[in-house]
Amino acid sequence: MPELKDKVGKLNFKSAGPEVDIHAIKFKDKVREKARQKRLAAELAQGGKNAKQIKAEQRTAAKLQREKERRQTEIQKGRNPNKKRGKQARIFDEWDELAKEERLHKKLKRGKITKDEFNTLMYGDKGNKQTGDDIDSDIDT
Repeated sequence: MPELKDKVGKLNFKSAGPEVDIHAIKFKDKVREKARQKRLAAELAQGGKNAKQIKAEQRTAAKLQREKERRQTEIQKGRNPNKKRGKQARIFDEWDELAKEERLHKKLKRGKITKDEFNTLMYGDKGNKQTGDDIDSDIDT
C-alpha cells in the first residue's frame, strides 16, 4: 500500500492489551453480532483449545479490571497505591476486614439486615460477588 509507506514509523498503534476482553466487544451490525455470539457459544460448548484460551483471556481481563478498580479506590481514599505497606499494617488490615465480615454475618444471622444489605455493606455496590445461596449455606453451618 503506497499511501502507508510514508507513515510506517509514525503510526501510534497500541494493541488492546490483556485488560480488554476482546470477546466482549460487540459488532454494530446485529446480524454479524448474532453470528458471532452463536460461533462463540459453539466454541465454548466444544471445550477445545480455543475455548480454554477464550476463558483464560476473559479471566485475565477480569482480574486486571478488578486491580484497576482497586487502585482507583485507593487513590480516591487519598492513599498511594504504589507504596508498599508494612507487614504489621497489612496484618491489621486483614484482621479488621475479618472482624467486619463476622459482625455483618452475625447481623445477617439474627435477621437485623437482609442479604442485599449484607452484600452492599460487605462488597460495596457490586453486591453480586457472593450470591444469596452462598450466604444461606454459611448460615446453616
